[in-house]
Amino acid sequence: MTDAVNTRHDCADSILMSRFVLERATQAGLDAERLARQAGVPNWREGGESVRVPPRYCLRLWELLEHETGDPDVGLRACDEATTGEFGLLEYLFLSAPTLGDALDSCVLHSGSLTTCYSLRITARTEEETRFEVASVVEDCRGRELLVQAAFALIIGRARSATRYPVVPVRVGLRQREPESAAAFAELFGTTSIDFVADTDALTLRTADLALPMKGADPELTSVLLAYAGTLPATPQFGATWLDQLGTVIDEALVEGVATLETVARRLLTSPRSLQRRLAEYDTGWRREVDRARRRRLQRAEHLPRAQQAEFLGYADPASLRRAVHRWRDRDDS
Repeated sequence: MTDAVNTRHDCADSILMSRFVLERATQAGLDAERLARQAGVPNWREGGESVRVPPRYCLRLWELLEHETGDPDVGLRACDEATTGEFGLLEYLFLSAPTLGDALDSCVLHSGSLTTCYSLRITARTEEETRFEVASVVEDCRGRELLVQAAFALIIGRARSATRYPVVPVRVGLRQREPESAAAFAELFGTTSIDFVADTDALTLRTADLALPMKGADPELTSVLLAYAGTLPATPQFGATWLDQLGTVIDEALVEGVATLETVARRLLTSPRSLQRRLAEYDTGWRREVDRARRRRLQRAEHLPRAQQAEFLGYADPASLRRAVHRWRDRDDS
């Protein structure tokens, strides 16, 4: 089980996000109080969306929930027994909107009411399709994968129930590696057009579906909710983080066989010492970032023989790759 670690310290989640996971634990027959203690979540039953906690709590809880249930699809099943209002203001803005498109726009504009670590944004729109993408500033980990699965499952589940129409995505993109079985994904989303190891976490819907009317549309309630939304943290406007940019440069250097601190620093127009100092500011280091880049490449090379994998990742031989994989697993389990 991985240890959820954040890449930024100026973002926070509403306690509602941790509470949602712990309620799922209760429904699964688990001791939610014990899981909360394991994850270090304080006073999880108290407060609404304005109570903010570090994002590591929610990520860790998702990992613990998967571990305790033994269910790798636990994120997808999040909407099965979810009750209305568990996500407070954002959920009511969604449900009171006039159309599905307006409901999703409320998520794009007001996700800050729930978290400043993630945002939903529209990255492409045509007459046929509209693409919604999740951006975040938390480190890749299993908890993040499960959180994104749950978010997409909830969006589709809420869209279907609120419009009383079988909304089916055109396609789903997930950055995570492909699971042993994708049957649960296909069953929930209603499509086999699911891309794993994608560049981004994205949900593409038919643009025509965005005009579907919401059965609970309430303009008066929406106006009241929007006034309250103005008192909560703003939705973050971030694109690629500096660590994302660094990862891209390291990836390119690995392809060219020149992934050294000096080369990468030069390509980032900085000195090796300044690069190391910047890494320290993000609570990481050079070796760790190279390892992350190599792990991403390994996911894309799982179909190759071990010797070719080693070459693809920039190792001299399969033995070096094998030692690295053991090191990564030891760190994940620590």
